[in-house]
Amino acid sequence: MIYLALDQALQTTGWAVYQDDKLVDFGHFSIPGSKPIEQRLFAIMQHLSELENKFDFQDVFFEDIQSQQNKETYKKLAYVQAAIMVWCYNTGHKFSILSPSHWRSLLKDKYKINFGKARAEQKKAAQELVRQQFKIEATEDECDAICIGLAGLQEKNKKTSAF
Repeated sequence: MIYLALDQALQTTGWAVYQDDKLVDFGHFSIPGSKPIEQRLFAIMQHLSELENKFDFQDVFFEDIQSQQNKETYKKLAYVQAAIMVWCYNTGHKFSILSPSHWRSLLKDKYKINFGKARAEQKKAAQELVRQQFKIEATEDECDAICIGLAGLQEKNKKTSAF
């Protein structure tokens, strides 16, 4: 099975592709913040289609949105999440949404890494985990996507071993 993991955002989205439990590729795409929201959402869907054409993944893991102090930012992140859900529905892909605290907790337990509380600490911890496990250097967004993929696979493996 091939899986796509996303650390989605309106400007830079990190992505990681796994075949079974093996990381096969990762990267990110960026969309200019000057574009209207509908064009940015459409661009996200276009990038997802390009990734699908390149990797032929079946399932998608992505991060749930968190409450933001800025309500406008929160609303736009909800639009991004909805765009991914609609894209998955239209293309027949299953998806799993993982809350940030949940995926970090899964990885903390398995890899014995402390993600801390502050955003900067969490980003650095994800980069360190990726460095340790895969011996690669990647951007913060790419590392979060790689980690979301690891947690999504862990969840999926838990569900299939329960039967």
